[in-house]
Formats: sequence, structure tokens, C-alpha cells
Amino acid sequence: MTRAGLRPTAQQVEARILEYLQSELLSPEVTIGRDDDLLSGEVLDSIGVIRLAAFLEKEFGIDMQSAGFVVENFQSVGVLARYVVNSARGLDSTQGVPGS
Repeated sequence: MTRAGLRPTAQQVEARILEYLQSELLSPEVTIGRDDDLLSGEVLDSIGVIRLAAFLEKEFGIDMQSAGFVVENFQSVGVLARYVVNSARGLDSTQGVPGS
């Protein structure tokens, strides 16, 4: 669940992640889209990944410290948004089944 208790859509999560990246982590001249590689070295460094994970935990009320803190979930904004939505619904994002 999110801070407000509502489950966000993938599009809402994507928009919020992009907004956060642009305002907090990226240089003003850098723009990214939902499918751009976040870990290419030009977008996020290791500190940026940690800051983004902390933002997601606070913003969407999910736990990034467990199995979710893996490279595959940070490949793009689209992938990350699907992970957040599935986590907010209590699903394992890699298998689509209830997680523990």
C-alpha cells in the first residue's frame, strides 16, 4: 500500500519515479524515459540506487531491503514501477504469486 492507503497504477508509479529522478538525482540536462537503462553508468550510480530505494520505501510503503533489492528491479523505470505495484499488492514481482 502507499502512504495514502491506495494502490497505485504502474503509470502513476512511473510518473512519480521519473519526477523524483529528474528533481533529485539527475543533472538538469539529462532526461530519461520509462525504458532507459538506469544502470548504464550514465543515469544512476550506486549511491543513486540506494537513494532511489529509500524514496520508494517511503513513498509507496514497500520493503526494498528484502528480495526486492536486486539489480534486475532497477534496470528501467518501467521494470521498477512493476516491482513497486506488485510489492504494494503483496505479490512476488518475479513470479506474480503471493510473496511471503
